Amino acid sequence: MTRIRVLLVDDNAGFRQRLARLLQMEQDMEIVGEAADGCEAIARARELRPDVVLMDFRMAGMDGVTAGRLLVQEHPSVRVLILTAYPGALDRDRLRRDGLAGLLIKDQPAAEIAAAIRLPQAS
Repeated sequence: MTRIRVLLVDDNAGFRQRLARLLQMEQDMEIVGEAADGCEAIARARELRPDVVLMDFRMAGMDGVTAGRLLVQEHPSVRVLILTAYPGALDRDRLRRDGLAGLLIKDQPAAEIAAAIRLPQAS
């Protein structure tokens, strides 16, 4: 079985660790790394070559949307899903126009986050 390689990006280390523990329980997923901000995410993606990046929206330095856009430009096959606690602050259509795969709410059940990770790349 091919496992989905996931990179977790959030400035809250506790949240990253909790999410990693939940997703590691999924047999078809592998957490290949973590990053604390957008710049680190881009560097880690170059190094680790994830299939999917779960990227926090609000981070110090480079925000998740900007980092996600740059990441997709550099690695078009990578799916970037934006994580937020503030769903009203983002326009889903704009995210898709920017090449990002979607928007997830941080308090969604782990099963829903895992299902979004499994979705095929949009054409």
